[in-house]
Amino acid sequence: MSYKIKALILGLLTIIPQIMIAQSCSKEVQVPGVTSVMRSRATDFKNAIGTGEESIFRSSVYVYATRTVKKYIDNPQDLVAKLVMLGFTDVYIAYDKPSSSLYIPKSWYLTFNKLAHENGITIHALSLSNLKLYVSDEPIKENLEWINEFNNSVDATQKFDGISADLEPHILKINSTRRPEGLTLAWQESYGIGGDNDLLLKRTVEVMALAKKEMGSLTLNQALGFFFQSRYDTGLLSWGGAQQFLQHCDQVVVMAYNYQAKRVIEMATPVLTAASQYPKSVSVAVKTSLNTLGDDGPLTSFQPQGWDNLITSLKYVLAEAKKFNSFRGIDIFEFGGLEIMWESK
Repeated sequence: MSYKIKALILGLLTIIPQIMIAQSCSKEVQVPGVTSVMRSRATDFKNAIGTGEESIFRSSVYVYATRTVKKYIDNPQDLVAKLVMLGFTDVYIAYDKPSSSLYIPKSWYLTFNKLAHENGITIHALSLSNLKLYVSDEPIKENLEWINEFNNSVDATQKFDGISADLEPHILKINSTRRPEGLTLAWQESYGIGGDNDLLLKRTVEVMALAKKEMGSLTLNQALGFFFQSRYDTGLLSWGGAQQFLQHCDQVVVMAYNYQAKRVIEMATPVLTAASQYPKSVSVAVKTSLNTLGDDGPLTSFQPQGWDNLITSLKYVLAEAKKFNSFRGIDIFEFGGLEIMWESK
């Protein structure tokens, strides 16, 4: 082989890897508005929630119509791309009826659900949050019919995989404007077996049991106030324990909303402990949003402390929570707030 031919071969061997890298980079999905800084942050976030390759953990994010879906009404593919980039394996997404001011056309979900599934994301429709459930079983039927009607009209790649319930008895205080007509019980400052709080929690468990019987293959999770479990454990409540919900729900989400990582773990620990007989059944939800329903109390969001603190905090939460066999992953409430933090300068 001549010297010139050898030189040519060596030259080709040198540039081929460069060509391959260039081709790989050119195939990288470009999402409008996502900067190089945001890409770097997304990698950090994905590592912090522990959903990298071969991870045993899952992570979901709440996605609401007014805060997120309407922003991406013309570009559901961009929302999916961002969810994938951030490492989310699941999504809890609003799906409201046409009579609601929050209604999003069915066509949007056909695209979103298909793309999400193609990228390995499990889709849970936000439902079973109607406070009329405390006085009637009828909303169970209405909610399930609405979701089943959708699922029965689309192909397998576009269906919802489950329901994420958010039935919160503790917002039913005596002066709440959201109390359903006919409700005689009210959430109290004091606790006791057989009291109003106990009976409201009993009804919450009952709703989950009734719904699960009618859900077929759909999965069910329910959001829990972190303070239910400790009262249940100490005998102040006979209802509200995670183990009671998990008899009917596939998973529960403990709302451990606080801006300090150590406090998040303190809030989540009773539920993680109580669910020890249900492996991978508890998601620990943290808050990244401001100005959401119920924000009239103490600060509970990580948003004011900024992105770097969020990443450090999530790493701590993951490291501590994964010591429990019941831990499923970290959930984020909600995407709109997270996106503000992700985009921040």
